[in-house]
Amino acid sequence: MKSMSLITILLAASSLIASISSYAENNNIIIATGEYPPWTSEASKGNGFVNHIITEAFKSQGYMVYYNFLPWARSYNDTENGQFAALSYWACKEKTQKTFYCSDAMHTESYVFFHEKTIPFPDWTELVDLKGLRIGATRSYTYTKEFWQAHESKMLDIIINNDDEASFKMMLRGRLDAVVVSSITGFLILNTKFSPVIAQTITFNKKPLVENTAHLLFPKSRKDSQLLLKVFNKGLSKIKENGTYDQYFDGLITGKY
Repeated sequence: MKSMSLITILLAASSLIASISSYAENNNIIIATGEYPPWTSEASKGNGFVNHIITEAFKSQGYMVYYNFLPWARSYNDTENGQFAALSYWACKEKTQKTFYCSDAMHTESYVFFHEKTIPFPDWTELVDLKGLRIGATRSYTYTKEFWQAHESKMLDIIINNDDEASFKMMLRGRLDAVVVSSITGFLILNTKFSPVIAQTITFNKKPLVENTAHLLFPKSRKDSQLLLKVFNKGLSKIKENGTYDQYFDGLITGKY
């Protein structure tokens, strides 16, 4: 009888440990991301503004988040195939929605054309008005469907680089006429990677190429994606209501990321 009691206790303890282990595993998620400061960056506070928001949103719902920094194209493909719980972060375009669930919008980015002050920029209304300019862009960024079509058809002379900083360096060497990048990212690069004297020689055209909303993407290839989507959206709403989001956004515009 005592032996049976001991076995019962051991089995119950093992079951409890397994249950706790399973709970911990289910509440720890790995998200793929890439380098795009100040939004996402391994060297930035909270892994960048967007990742900081994601972490706090999940934390408010009892989840712990870990990030795997990869080249953007790989982060997209690997998450699409279900290797990661989510992808931080992407615009929610028609193509994306075929294989991903999109979260509620986390913020809005204006993509603009930076150029040297000494070089006049066209007063443009359509992409064709930019014909003749050498424009720097970054591999795997969303921009717009029309922008990439202009590149593929060679209507526009778009030079693709691996990151935004490389495009700025090319422009300052006279090899590009403009760089398309989000306004906040562009100013961050100029103010942290170049001297104040050089940064003051650059401006941007006020007409944006596009204003994209940023989303956390959950792959449709994973069974837990719809659950995690609901959890994240609930957490995002909570940190917006309690002031955490505004606190982090203030940090973004004051250069803390």
